[in-house]
Amino acid sequence: MTTSIESIEQVADDRFAIGVDSAKEGQAVAAALQTLPHVVESVGGISTVELMFDVASIGADEFRGQLAAALCSMPQDSETAGQVHEIPVHYGGPDGPDLEAVCSELGLSNDEFIEQHTSAEWSVAMLGFTPGFAYLDGADGSLAVPRRSTPRQSVPAGSVGLAGGRTGLYALPGPGGWQLVGRTDAALFRPDQPSPFLLAACDRVRFVAV
Repeated sequence: MTTSIESIEQVADDRFAIGVDSAKEGQAVAAALQTLPHVVESVGGISTVELMFDVASIGADEFRGQLAAALCSMPQDSETAGQVHEIPVHYGGPDGPDLEAVCSELGLSNDEFIEQHTSAEWSVAMLGFTPGFAYLDGADGSLAVPRRSTPRQSVPAGSVGLAGGRTGLYALPGPGGWQLVGRTDAALFRPDQPSPFLLAACDRVRFVAV
């Protein structure tokens, strides 16, 4: 991976936002900067890395200089590698109530949609929105559909949704406006484990129709 920083902007007294080209690059940059002196927290997103620093121990201008030097010296071929997961999905029916509408929007049959969705290798860009909710990139945007005009007040855990070319996985039940195409029985939330959520940023996912 070639690191190409788009911008470094102070967004609060104790925070900087770093613009990056991709979610994978953001995760690699966030991991590398976490060990920088005076850093409290480094969080990678889809197009930015947010960095919180200890403003009581270093001034913003001095920290910006330290940050710029660290970014310039960062290895150009570093990349955060994640785990690979196969996740079974029940497509359509009660588990995927929006599948028919999604297929109509894309001009695909159900079988054609499922073939494309399961043949793509998806990458976890980030977790957010609700605890453990995974944003997955893949399929080169060929399955892009808009969000629902009216969000649901309650979406079951394990639901698989589409919006804007991404797949979203609901680790916990909650509200949401993604188009639901299926649901998995995989344990996305494991409260008895040291890492309670199955997926992490930069993990790769392949869906399997069941």
